[in-house]
Amino acid sequence: MNARSQSSPTPFYAYSSFNKRGGKTHPRVARTRNRILDLWEGMASYSTIAEELDISISTVVECIARAKRLKDPRADRPYRHRKIQIAEKRRREIKRMLGDGYRPRDIAKRLGVSKRLVLMRMKESGNG
Repeated sequence: MNARSQSSPTPFYAYSSFNKRGGKTHPRVARTRNRILDLWEGMASYSTIAEELDISISTVVECIARAKRLKDPRADRPYRHRKIQIAEKRRREIKRMLGDGYRPRDIAKRLGVSKRLVLMRMKESGNG
């Protein structure tokens, strides 16, 4: 039997992000890029994305850098770290609860933070 008559596996260059036939991105590459950017937008780390999609971290970094160059809105994050985002959310929640008339002790208990933190946020917002 002739080796050419059997269906051969897809060559590696077919998965190139910019292959030679028509300059189109391979659908599999496009799906991977979209999944990376969706996870990145959801505040996942490089290593989390790489592990979930079973790809290398350098691939994730390159994909996100490319998206930033192309001004993809999913590549931009409001804050560099998730901890900052969580702190901002907690700050807004404390402010809202203070506006609703809760006492600092009650706010601290509901949010699982110290009373001192609530008092600091009160002082920041001018309520203290």
